[in-house]
Amino acid sequence: MKATRLDRLTEFSDCLLLGMLVCLGSVPVVTAGPAFAAGCAVARRWRDGDSPPMFPAFRDAFVRHLPGGVPFSAAAVAVITVLCADLALFGAGLPGGRSLAVVLALLLAASVVVVLRTCSVVAPGEGWRAALRTAVYLSRDVRGSALLAAAVGVAGFVVWMQPLMLLIVAGPLTLAAAGTAP
Repeated sequence: MKATRLDRLTEFSDCLLLGMLVCLGSVPVVTAGPAFAAGCAVARRWRDGDSPPMFPAFRDAFVRHLPGGVPFSAAAVAVITVLCADLALFGAGLPGGRSLAVVLALLLAASVVVVLRTCSVVAPGEGWRAALRTAVYLSRDVRGSALLAAAVGVAGFVVWMQPLMLLIVAGPLTLAAAGTAP
């Protein structure tokens, strides 16, 4: 029974360490996509029963995803920033802003889900455009998309309550994204 508890504690600590690696890889904002994709690649290997050494596996996946991931990340950050700015403007009291704020909030949530799904399904030889098409197709799965959106909401709430959690919250998000991907 102690081995089971120790195994669970090891899995938990690996998840938190993965979150720290993703956070560290995301320090230059345009590398957030490749860092999250590398985290999802490591989490997929865990899901499939493989237990690679984390640092080399993450580093190798990060380097493989870097060339196409930087433009994707820049575009995703730009789109999400514009949606957040529009949401703030419409929520500030513009005429008709409340109804548009609801639509923009849903559009923002859908955009975040598609971005996370893209990072979770990208393959090194495939490319980010093909992964984006696959992610849009997979996002039609309402249950998986709702679970991923809920995971993002919980992660945002946890970071809002305790900003230091930003360092590790990416680990559970990568597990959620890898768990909802095929």
